[in-house]
Amino acid sequence: MKKYLLSVVFVWVTIATLSAATIKGRLIDNETKQIIDFATVSLFNKSSKTPMKTVTTDEKGAFSIPNVKNGSYTLRISFVGYKTLEFPVFVTSKTPIVDLKTLQLSTDAKSLKAVEVIGQKSQMRFEVDKKVFDVDQNISAAGGSASEALQNIPSVDVDNEGNISLRNNSNVEVWINGKPSGLTADNRAQILEQMPAGSIESIEVITNPSSKYSPEGSAGIINLVLKKDRKAGYYGSVSVGANTFGGVNGSGNINYNSSKVDAYANIGIRYMQFNNSSDTYRESWQGNDTTILNQKNKGDMDRIGVFLRGGATYHVTRKDDIGLSFMGMFGGGDSRTTLTSRDGLGALTRERWSDEDGTHNDWGVTLDYTHLFGKNHDLRLYANYFQMNWNETNDFTQNSLVKDVWLKSAQKQDENNSHQRWEFQADYSNQISDRFKIEAGYKGNINSRGDDVYTLEGPDMENLKPQEALNNDFTYKENIQALYGTFSGKIDNFSFQAGLRGEYMRYKTESRPWNAQTPDRTREYWHLYPSLFLSYSLPKGNELQVNYTSRVNRPRGRQINAFRNVTDSTSISYGNPNLNPEFAHAIELNYIKNWDAHTLSASLYYRKTNDVIQQVRYFEEPVMYSTYENVTKMQNAGLELVAKNRLFKYLNLTTTVNMYYQQLNDFDYTYVDNSGVASTMHYDGENNFTWNARIMANLILPKNFSAQVTGNYNAKQLIAQGERRPNYSLDAGIRKSFFSRKFSIALSGRDLLDSRGRKNISWGDNFYQESHSRWGGRSVNLTLTYMFGKNGNNKPKPGKRPDNNGMDYEGEMMDF
Repeated sequence: MKKYLLSVVFVWVTIATLSAATIKGRLIDNETKQIIDFATVSLFNKSSKTPMKTVTTDEKGAFSIPNVKNGSYTLRISFVGYKTLEFPVFVTSKTPIVDLKTLQLSTDAKSLKAVEVIGQKSQMRFEVDKKVFDVDQNISAAGGSASEALQNIPSVDVDNEGNISLRNNSNVEVWINGKPSGLTADNRAQILEQMPAGSIESIEVITNPSSKYSPEGSAGIINLVLKKDRKAGYYGSVSVGANTFGGVNGSGNINYNSSKVDAYANIGIRYMQFNNSSDTYRESWQGNDTTILNQKNKGDMDRIGVFLRGGATYHVTRKDDIGLSFMGMFGGGDSRTTLTSRDGLGALTRERWSDEDGTHNDWGVTLDYTHLFGKNHDLRLYANYFQMNWNETNDFTQNSLVKDVWLKSAQKQDENNSHQRWEFQADYSNQISDRFKIEAGYKGNINSRGDDVYTLEGPDMENLKPQEALNNDFTYKENIQALYGTFSGKIDNFSFQAGLRGEYMRYKTESRPWNAQTPDRTREYWHLYPSLFLSYSLPKGNELQVNYTSRVNRPRGRQINAFRNVTDSTSISYGNPNLNPEFAHAIELNYIKNWDAHTLSASLYYRKTNDVIQQVRYFEEPVMYSTYENVTKMQNAGLELVAKNRLFKYLNLTTTVNMYYQQLNDFDYTYVDNSGVASTMHYDGENNFTWNARIMANLILPKNFSAQVTGNYNAKQLIAQGERRPNYSLDAGIRKSFFSRKFSIALSGRDLLDSRGRKNISWGDNFYQESHSRWGGRSVNLTLTYMFGKNGNNKPKPGKRPDNNGMDYEGEMMDF
């Protein structure tokens, strides 16, 4: 009897199943023909107001409703920003598959206007291995440069010369769209100063990168993500601005997106004027004799830069993309500087005037290909060529008091810098199951850099002769080949990622002084860089992470160029071609807690660095010499707290406090003076505890006003042979939007307290020196922006699509 009942049930289910149909279709935008994913598709009985079945369209815009019995139904399709589509559907035994083909939705302008949100996007969000800061929301950076935008990023510091450090460590890599893009310690200050902040979408701070990324930069990676939206249709913006220094800027961008092609073009033009000054006080002694030097340096600078960027991605198939992009920066400028020196009694001993004129052009082209094997399974190939050329001419005239007689002299120095780089990369990623993922890849870099110096000297600018002792031809060639692999997974609340990267490096330096053939230096080595990330999700919005990575800082550029720069006869600097790379081990413990309106991130970190590269100084009357050495070991340990608070519905606060302990071990440094005598200088080492804090307040005000105030404070910091004194700054800005947010005006103030500066104190066995430098000062900037275009709708685009820059960027959530 039991078997009989089971057979009846089986037959009944089979008949019911066979008599059921599947309703399927595909959804697109009626104007742009772009697919619409994550739309809601509901099936209703005619006699009911409650849907009997509901599904959503997938990433291809397709939907499928299985097991629909014979009958008459109503199908309703809806999505934010579109008019609801509703029509009858009939299912009979003769139609096992009801294929609705391609359906089109039309935009609903009234609906879009009704749901317009007055709010501000979150300026900071956390991802697995990085923190992301949205520059679009940084009002004080409106009309400014990339350097100014970086000054408002927690953990990042930019000094008066444009040098960048992360958590008080200057050995940091700065990337553009996930690639080095030719930015080196020698040129990135100038490049970032001329790059418009308006071209940047977000800044990613990766303090402990995994084995997937290059291990360069012991402090981590700062990645600038340039704007590249994916809205359908065409759209763009133009903006103009000016500041109280006399600088002006303008930018424009346009984007076009369709189902087959994504294209974009950006241009930014900046004319900048700066003032700078520095004061140096030095006491030096030999035996019982003490010499005092007071120097004042004042200068002004004019620069103009053009930033160009463009590219297109062709969607060959639904699984294949080919992209071609270009980025370039072109410009030049001049600067004028006056330096005066006085002795301990205040008597003038030297006057020096310099006039610098320079041009530069940097450009790169990228070809990339992406293939999607399936969801979360892809291969990306990338090739890039980059070229940089910087040419500078410096004219110096000087009056020097020698034995109560004033002597005049003049000098002209031409310097040509060049850099060429080829880069090839392949990245494979496969989510092999719901729990586990593997990634593997290859990266190759071939670099060549050159620095040529040619000098003329004479009693005046009309009677110059070649000064061969000051000429030099320096070449640096580098070849880096790397393979990496990572394995990650998630089991319940526990997540992990383990990785290993192996790199082979070979480099060669050549220096050609006028009167000698210095030995070429060639070096090669292998090194492994492991990484491990562990994460555990706790109840009630708590998350705990711990990670370990190995990093490297390779010496390059002026650090290894032995040529002596004697343009300032009282302060001569030169590099050291025998430098070894720094290797660092870093551990971080991160805790994240989320509430409805608050987020707290705490990072406890420790970093140990071997063969630390530091600039060392020694004094040989009357000249201060400086060079670079692998001097000692360094240990850093600290606690970084980042809090985001949404208060009273109109105030958002982002507060960062970084407290850390730093220790430099003692060392002995041996140098050879001009007479060939070797001397040893001892440094006792030093340790100190210091901290810095930054708070950013964003206000959402009525009538489309928004405002922002940013304050920053840095306590005393330790440097080799000395310390850096405390400093602080304050920035503010306000923005007003008009005409349905198509037009906006932003007024921002930089360094409102006129306090941005840097004061360093250094000492050695026979000298004590204080130096105070300032760059720019208080300024006010006004920026006007107009946005235009026809993108069909402004709907949010959920989901995620692989990006052609070699890094993934998740869809953003709005914060209100």
